[in-house]
Amino acid sequence: MLKIVIALVLLAHGIGHSMGLLQVSRVATVNPGWNGDSWILTGVAGTTATQAVGMILWTVSMIGFAVLAAVVMGWLPEAWFAPVGIVSSVASLLGLLLFPIAFPVFSTVGALVVDLVVLATAVLVHWQPSDLSA
Repeated sequence: MLKIVIALVLLAHGIGHSMGLLQVSRVATVNPGWNGDSWILTGVAGTTATQAVGMILWTVSMIGFAVLAAVVMGWLPEAWFAPVGIVSSVASLLGLLLFPIAFPVFSTVGALVVDLVVLATAVLVHWQPSDLSA
C-alpha cells in the first residue's frame, strides 16, 4: 500500500508541473500575477528564451516524476530511481528558484518538499523502491 501512495505522490507532483507549461503557453491561468517572466533570467535572456527554459525544466520534471512513479511501482528498472530522481528534482528546484511566483504558494511549498525528499532519498540515503518490501 505504501508503494502505491508514494507512486501517486510522485505522479501527482509530476502532473503538477504541467501548470507551468499551461501558463507559459497561455492555455490556462494558474497564477494571474505571473506572466512567464523570471526574476533573474528575463532581463538577461529575454522573454522568449526565459519561457523556453521554464518549459524545458517543467517538461523534464513532469516526465521524470511520472517515470519515478513507474519505477516505484516496479514497472521500470529500479536502477533508474537515483539518476531520474536527481535530474527531476534538480530541474524542479531550478524552476522554483527561477520562477518563484509561477505557482500558488501552497503548490510551491509542496513541490519544494517533494523535491527535497526525493533528492535526499536518492543522494543521501540511497533509498531504492525495493526497500519498501524489506
